[in-house]
Amino acid sequence: MKVFNKFLFLFLFIIICSVQGQQIRPYTYAQLTAFFDAYPENDARAMVFVNLYIKKAKAEKNLSELIAGYDEAVYYEHSAERKIKYADSAVAVAIKANDPDEISMSYLKRGIVYYYNKRNYNKALQDYLRAFSYSKNTKDLYLYHKILYHLGMVKSYLGFYEEAAIHFKETLLYYEQELSCETDPNLRLNDQHGYLNSLYRLSTCYRNLKLYRQEDSLIDIGVKKVRNSDEFVQEFAYFQKAKGINSIRNGNLPLAEKYLKNAGRLLSKKEDFAAVATVYFYLGKLHMADGRQKKAVLYFHKVDSILNRFNFVTPEVVGNYKYLIQFAKDKGDDRLQLYYTNKLLRADSIITSDFSKLSAKLYREYQVNKLNESRDQLVKKHKYGNIFLILLIVCVALFFCYSLYRYRQREKLITTKYNDLLEKLKMPDEVKGDNLQENSNTVKGLYSEEAIAEIRKNLKVFEEKKQFLNKDLKLPDVARLINTHRSALSFVLNEHMNTTFTQYIKMLRIKYITKQLMENNIYLQYSMDTLAAECGMKNRIVFSNHFLEINGIRPTDFVKKRLQELEKR
Repeated sequence: MKVFNKFLFLFLFIIICSVQGQQIRPYTYAQLTAFFDAYPENDARAMVFVNLYIKKAKAEKNLSELIAGYDEAVYYEHSAERKIKYADSAVAVAIKANDPDEISMSYLKRGIVYYYNKRNYNKALQDYLRAFSYSKNTKDLYLYHKILYHLGMVKSYLGFYEEAAIHFKETLLYYEQELSCETDPNLRLNDQHGYLNSLYRLSTCYRNLKLYRQEDSLIDIGVKKVRNSDEFVQEFAYFQKAKGINSIRNGNLPLAEKYLKNAGRLLSKKEDFAAVATVYFYLGKLHMADGRQKKAVLYFHKVDSILNRFNFVTPEVVGNYKYLIQFAKDKGDDRLQLYYTNKLLRADSIITSDFSKLSAKLYREYQVNKLNESRDQLVKKHKYGNIFLILLIVCVALFFCYSLYRYRQREKLITTKYNDLLEKLKMPDEVKGDNLQENSNTVKGLYSEEAIAEIRKNLKVFEEKKQFLNKDLKLPDVARLINTHRSALSFVLNEHMNTTFTQYIKMLRIKYITKQLMENNIYLQYSMDTLAAECGMKNRIVFSNHFLEINGIRPTDFVKKRLQELEKR
């Protein structure tokens, strides 16, 4: 059967290529959808047809279909980095279409990629809050409750279980009501997924609140709903995981092991490695409680391996390192103990950082409306107010004025730096401050003038081909690209171009990305991570620091000022 599917895919691919080359008969959106619908999530083979869908939408300037095409690309693309790029494009097109529901949904979907695929909770929350702000007046209740569900996920991650439970109760009630009247099979399936996930997340809130009877009741309902169903394998695995954790708490270790192993097997197939790490952690605790330390440590090592591989950590499994530290102590292995202690400290710092950043942002941007509503109700209820309320309002007003003053001062400084940079960009290359000048104090005689001229000529080709955008470039790499020795290249850069290799590459990359931000508006919609990747830099922090060093302004501030400038035109 697998061989047949491969031949069928090859046959369809040849047909598509033929259509592209000869333009015999363009496919409709429905036909292209039927092609890629045959593939499972994260199967890159579907991208052949998804790209045709996107190409068709671009040619027809059909914004709604173009957004749909980018959404499909996010679904089928396997690489998390490329998922983000497609999600960025969907957001940019939705903003261009100026449809609040489309904008809200595109931000929500990008937030989901950040949350589940990148484990970047801060960026996920930013997108969820943007989605929420655009959905306040929506008539699409499914969209609104989907956003509410994901905000509940962030609150649950932060440990605000009571507040997360309120969100999950609301989404659970919504999906339950929809299921009672929905007849369309596809919409009904979406509502079932929403119902089961809300049920499971609410049960985890109850567990963390030590409301075990309510938790057990919800889990039993979930298990009955998804038993023997191929459509809800992942949800079934979640409830199996929950049954396993509950069985550990109740002291039934053999039953707990059975549930957890079954959950781990199913979740591994779904590539839900965050959940798999949690399963392994509890299997490790189970074996530790049962006196099987060696087997327990094997599972704790598996958790460490997953956290290293996917570069994330969650509060639920951070205790994994405490067990590994104790294991190293028992072995008398100081080096291993130090290694796991550093791992625990790093994990703890990540969690602490997430808590401070996310919780501050959550209550600053999401709860402020609710606080204002409560204040207004108090004012109406108590006509003349009271001293405490007056003092509170005065303090808020003073704080607001101070913040506004600081904000305006900063904006003034940023505007000055932005205008200085624009003036610099308008100058010819030969009079700019960032061009590389001939060093008059060069060392003579080490290399011939012809050899130096050849290297400089080849560097020009290197720049024109934009080979400096390749990631992790080192001096020997560039020397090979321009057919010279690294010592010769270093000599020319240092003695004839008055720069270092690092500064040279840095300047080329920042100059390139600045030009793209000025000339190509789509780049203004990209995240800082995406912009960093576009110009070959390791991450957004390095990118931001280098951008500031070369241009005198942070890239986030540059993008904001550029967008403001374009809006005025």
